[in-house]
Amino acid sequence: MLEKAEKEKLKKIIAIDGKTMRGNTKNGEKPNHIVTAWNREDGYSMGQQIVNEKSNEITAISKLLDKINIKNSVVTIDSMGTQVAIAKK
Repeated sequence: MLEKAEKEKLKKIIAIDGKTMRGNTKNGEKPNHIVTAWNREDGYSMGQQIVNEKSNEITAISKLLDKINIKNSVVTIDSMGTQVAIAKK
């Protein structure tokens, strides 16, 4: 059994990644692109943010981070998220 101090050191891992949702188009529009925050330990999505058509993942990641609780967690993200503003959050 883990000691209390050891448990406090353990962090939840939140993986953030964007995916294009193929097959959800209407009338020739582009498919939706969604950024998701996934909690690895508990196995569920903590939140999603759609990427606006005239925007990109960078702005969607920032909005998503504002919506979810990442305190005491390790956040992983691909190279798209390597922005100073995102790292500060």
